[in-house]
Amino acid sequence: MKHLRSSSIAACALTILAAVTINAQTTATTDPVGFMTIDLPVGSDTIVATPLTKAPVFQGAVSSLSGFTITATGASFGSLTSTPHYVQAITGSQAGIIFDVASNTTDTITIVNNGLSPTGLSNGVSFKVIPYWTLSQLFPSTDQGVSFTASASTTSPARRTQILTPNLTNTGINRSAAATYYFVTNTYWRSTAGGTNNFDGTPLLPDTYFIVRNTTNSAAGKLTVAGSVNTGTMTVQLDRATNQNDNYVSLGRPVDIRLNDLGLISSGAFQQSVSATTPGRRDQLLVFSNSTIGFNKAAAVTYYYVTNSGWRSTATGTNDMGSSVIPAAVGYVVRKATNATAGSEFWSNNMTVAP
Repeated sequence: MKHLRSSSIAACALTILAAVTINAQTTATTDPVGFMTIDLPVGSDTIVATPLTKAPVFQGAVSSLSGFTITATGASFGSLTSTPHYVQAITGSQAGIIFDVASNTTDTITIVNNGLSPTGLSNGVSFKVIPYWTLSQLFPSTDQGVSFTASASTTSPARRTQILTPNLTNTGINRSAAATYYFVTNTYWRSTAGGTNNFDGTPLLPDTYFIVRNTTNSAAGKLTVAGSVNTGTMTVQLDRATNQNDNYVSLGRPVDIRLNDLGLISSGAFQQSVSATTPGRRDQLLVFSNSTIGFNKAAAVTYYYVTNSGWRSTATGTNDMGSSVIPAAVGYVVRKATNATAGSEFWSNNMTVAP
């Protein structure tokens, strides 16, 4: 997946979050706020997907599009590059797709050219601008001893809580992490590959996940995420290759989602299997369990979809698994089957807030 760029969920969300439901057809237009707390046990990897976004700094309509630059007449954008921001279309043919901000003026935004033309951001299309969560915003220094255990020094034996981000650029399955970060007591976030450089501003993407690794010398932590509910369409790019390819993904939703409500099938982004036999299986959905303690955990369950029959699990044979639930705030892997040509599909999921 290229950017165009389970934990235990405590029952402590704001009341408005209790009204959030998934719906495959309708999109809400307002973003309620709330918070969630995620348990981070000691001696284990916890696969975390941010369930809430930072508050949008702008929501409005496109006045014009020229190449990779959109104009919103009357807007008053501040700096959108001093910290990383992204544009997300709300309506139109590219609703839900995320585009990274490259530069901006008072009323224009130029987005990063990562291979996808923003043709859907045409005149009249609604969009919002949202700051990315960064390492220091989601895990601030004031949270030492709360959401993470600080490391005494940069040496490997002294490292405690570590945050691993997935490799989103290469292809293949079971890829190693792209980067590993840790916090040195009373300083800032470092990278195992970056020496003493400051990585506080590293963005944590809303359509993928990260792993919080609490070593056996760490203390258990609790991560509280407070922010906005993305109630509109979320669209995730799924890349296929000439061999099996893992996409490390999340929808960034604060609620559990049934397999039947994911939108993987209705969006055409998930290749259906011709049978339940191993040779007949195509794309697979790998879901992890954060209640299992350990490092480098394998998926707890693997799902696939048989044409005209529905969701199946590799562990249950012909049972219909469409009502199975993927927990909130947990990332998962869409493993694309081997294809004759490389390319991408776009998976769209819609969300609504119940009245």
